[in-house]
Amino acid sequence: MSGHRPHSCPETLAPKAWFTAAELAEMALPGLPSTKRGVQNLSDRDLWASRTSAEGQALSRKRIGRGGGLEYHASLLPEAARAKIILAPRDAIAERPDRESMWLKFDRLPASVRAKAEARLAVLQQVEDLMRAGLQKGRAIDQVVALAAAQAKARGEESGFGASTVHAWFALVLGVSPDDRAAYLAPAYAGRTRTADLPMEAWELYKGDYLRQSKPTFEACHRRLERLAADKGWTLPSAKTLQRRLEAEIPPPLQTVLREGPRAGAHSYPHLRRDRSGLSPMQVGNLDGHTWDVIVEWEDGTTGRPLSVATQDIASSMPLAIRFDRTLNANLVRLALADTFRDHGLFETLLMDNGRENAAASIAGGQTTLRRWHKTPEQTPDGVLKLLGIKAVFVTPYWGQAKPVERMFRDWAHEIAKLPDFEGAYVGHNTVSKPENQGARAIPIAQFEAVIRRELAFYNAQRGRRGAHLNGRSFAEAFAEGIARKPPRQVTPEQLRLCLLSSKPVSMHRQSGAVEVEGHRYWSPALGNLKRQRVVLRFDPEAMQAPVYVYSLDGRLVAEASRIEAGDFDSFTKARGQRAAVRDYNRATKAQANAVRRLRPSDIAAQQAQAPLPPVPVNDPVVVRPCFTVPRSAEQLGQSNSLEAWERGFARTQGGG
Repeated sequence: MSGHRPHSCPETLAPKAWFTAAELAEMALPGLPSTKRGVQNLSDRDLWASRTSAEGQALSRKRIGRGGGLEYHASLLPEAARAKIILAPRDAIAERPDRESMWLKFDRLPASVRAKAEARLAVLQQVEDLMRAGLQKGRAIDQVVALAAAQAKARGEESGFGASTVHAWFALVLGVSPDDRAAYLAPAYAGRTRTADLPMEAWELYKGDYLRQSKPTFEACHRRLERLAADKGWTLPSAKTLQRRLEAEIPPPLQTVLREGPRAGAHSYPHLRRDRSGLSPMQVGNLDGHTWDVIVEWEDGTTGRPLSVATQDIASSMPLAIRFDRTLNANLVRLALADTFRDHGLFETLLMDNGRENAAASIAGGQTTLRRWHKTPEQTPDGVLKLLGIKAVFVTPYWGQAKPVERMFRDWAHEIAKLPDFEGAYVGHNTVSKPENQGARAIPIAQFEAVIRRELAFYNAQRGRRGAHLNGRSFAEAFAEGIARKPPRQVTPEQLRLCLLSSKPVSMHRQSGAVEVEGHRYWSPALGNLKRQRVVLRFDPEAMQAPVYVYSLDGRLVAEASRIEAGDFDSFTKARGQRAAVRDYNRATKAQANAVRRLRPSDIAAQQAQAPLPPVPVNDPVVVRPCFTVPRSAEQLGQSNSLEAWERGFARTQGGG
């Protein structure tokens, strides 16, 4: 296959291969009649219309154009006639495709078809070897054909070609460089092109029925189509034939999208391989929730499947912290982050999905999330991540390529959840995988957590990890080596308090400045002195009697407030204590007011009384009392005009008369 080397042969032309009876008669070829009728009689006698080549291809075809009729391949003609056609002038031959196109087509052929081209080339080379030894071309071809027939007979096979076939092969490579002959000798190949004969209406019904997300089988769709066939007069091919046609016409990715949905179709695109070699531990982490396939018993005696929130370091794939609860919530996320930061340090970037527990204001406040209906970052108080300088990146849920923690959860579901410790409590990942003894017992939640933490220690210490960033090390080894090279940022007690305390934005009471959360009220003089505004309370939900910390929306600690305990309705002791507290507050407030206001109201009034009065403007109107009385009749006006009478009356008024 050295046909890709350039050669110096000029562009060549191939002989015409198909002729009508009239064309053959006009050419006056040796061995053929010179009239159209004579050539037609010869074709009828030798059955040219039904002859085929060694590959089973018809050697006659319908003529395209006016008049119709048949065209016959040159290989049907006698040897002398074929030789004269090969030596015909250049204007009688059609242009051959260029060698680049032929090689491109050859490379796309199946191996079996390319092998046939190589076998044909070997036959031509044998003929040319005999010709160089002194034999004429015709005798050389006969000897090669005879030798091939003898070899085929010895193998119990029929000979695949005759002398006329070899002549046709020589015609195919006439003027072609020896390096390019294989591409021109390849048999014509179009693959399986025959499709099932089916009315378009029936075909559209079949496709529409099969390409649904219910994912029916080919056989079921074929049976439903048969119900309409008798009434419509359709003749249906077999179910297997329709299946082959659909698979040939509809690409697999399109079938996946239509039968399984766009999310499954996205897997048809090659995934992005992420290189972790440049990452350091605690540089990038990810966090996600996981539902365990084990029934546990909670402290109150109820049972159910626990949920956990876990964090993982991406550089080493090591799980760092895990917390358990009945549901996924922001408090669970906050505690898992607190464990991570206390034991290992602070992340630089944290990958999460857009679950409500992750996108809560207490966690991701002040950062852009995937929830478009949320307020803008400027409208929400800063969450734990922004206050600690951690960039939150929200990625596609249930997508392991974006969150490696999904791969870790698969290990937990297949290994840890199926431990002997949980036998009888394991319920399977879905209804199909439920064991027969599922739900036979429930594991106490404390015991469940202890077993999980024990197994995670072994999980981190397991050596022989095959990841490119691990090279046979365990997760713990890779994490420790990376930490030694580049220690992460450490959390301060004040920063850890942000994680250990829940947060909730509230509005201060308009009059007192008190704040309320979970039915408890908190207040302090420092809080009362603040401008009434919306603030963020950080509190321990397990100890509501403890003071709360009041932060501004931009994350500044502004006050600490104690809880105001509620008193019994008929408790005089509480009432006296409340009155004493109010009296003390009023006394302190009055002292502060006196310190702030140095002037008494009488002093202010005396000084304001010394201000000069403003001048009073004098008004001297021209019109004192206008009179707009008009006589009622012409007799009162005399013979004068009414407007003149009115003017005279107005003048008397001005003169005071």
